[in-house]
Amino acid sequence: MQLKLGFRNLWFWLFLTTTVFQVFRGSLIDTLIFGAGTVMVFLSAANLLNHVHLSKPHAHKFAIYTTVLVIILALSFVPRHTPLQAIIVLAILPFALRFAWYSDVGPKDKADRRIKRAQMAWAAGGVGLLLWEFAANILGQLDKSLKSFPTLSVLIDPVLDNVFGQAAFAVLWLIIGIGFLRLWKTP
Repeated sequence: MQLKLGFRNLWFWLFLTTTVFQVFRGSLIDTLIFGAGTVMVFLSAANLLNHVHLSKPHAHKFAIYTTVLVIILALSFVPRHTPLQAIIVLAILPFALRFAWYSDVGPKDKADRRIKRAQMAWAAGGVGLLLWEFAANILGQLDKSLKSFPTLSVLIDPVLDNVFGQAAFAVLWLIIGIGFLRLWKTP
């Protein structure tokens, strides 16, 4: 096994920056989540997790549908920003990691121009959103006002302050996560 420097991985720096940002915000749960992510990405980039050879897991559709329904109900009726909601989200995390973190094998298709343009558009949108959030959060905390420099969460909080908003957010959050993890795809 050849050790590499985990510091050379861009994801390490993104996770580390986000972790430091969560410390600045004073968000303990987010600090723990992104701190653990930073450590895992560093260990993976340094080839220290190469001994873990996980195959891509496959779940039955019924298990996926049932789990999604339970999570939607839980996140719809549990009050937001409470310890119980944090416990639910943290309980989901190991399962999401198991579906996301596996040994990638086989040949990869080369991206054509259309895919490359889409990748660049998503990357530009992501970086723009990241810069908005960082600037709004830092400026808002320095100004001691959430309204002067609103983050996206401040802007959408009024929509999420009822059961229907929470349910819609949970559905959207799960669809995006399941899409990224490709759980709908049959083995």
